[in-house]
Amino acid sequence: MSTFLYKVVYQLGAAPWERLAEVPAARQLLAMINSEESGRQPPFGPALDIGCGTGGWSVKLALRGWQVTGIDIVSRALRTARKRASEAGVDVRFIASDVAELQATGIGNGYRLILDIGTVHGIPESNRKAASCGITAVAAPNATLLMYAFKPERRGPLPRGMSREEIEATYPGWRVTDEQPFDLTGIPESTRNDDPRWYRLSRV
Repeated sequence: MSTFLYKVVYQLGAAPWERLAEVPAARQLLAMINSEESGRQPPFGPALDIGCGTGGWSVKLALRGWQVTGIDIVSRALRTARKRASEAGVDVRFIASDVAELQATGIGNGYRLILDIGTVHGIPESNRKAASCGITAVAAPNATLLMYAFKPERRGPLPRGMSREEIEATYPGWRVTDEQPFDLTGIPESTRNDDPRWYRLSRV
């Protein structure tokens, strides 16, 4: 999707990915986050929320004990995210940035956990390599990337999606260590047909 379309979606209040926390599939993501925290005590270290939107998951991570930076290209969404973090009493750094220009934002490096809830699979294919290079550059040596993606298919202005093979090709410095179908309970029929999946990638 283009930057313009993302802005329109937030203007209309119709961003479906913002409702992830309300459906059973959220438990799958929480289980993956729990796995990253297993055997450790907070603070857990730096976390990066790619395409954080209104900050729902950024705030959840911060409440759990992560030091969170959220990035998004939509100023309207970031204003809501900052308000949400303030109301929750957590310190989250929100930055306006394109995921394909991460290194230019000066966000630092050493991120142990990176969330990509449907961002890279939705940007133009020509920008994906720049995005993956930026993500790799700011990631810690032992980082984990938790990613959500549709199966690849032409959908007009909507996210094209990515297959596992495309993800592996886009992230040559990472290894897919887990793949599981998205829990479709409570999901619209249109999204069910997209065969959404969760991926866990480990930097190698």
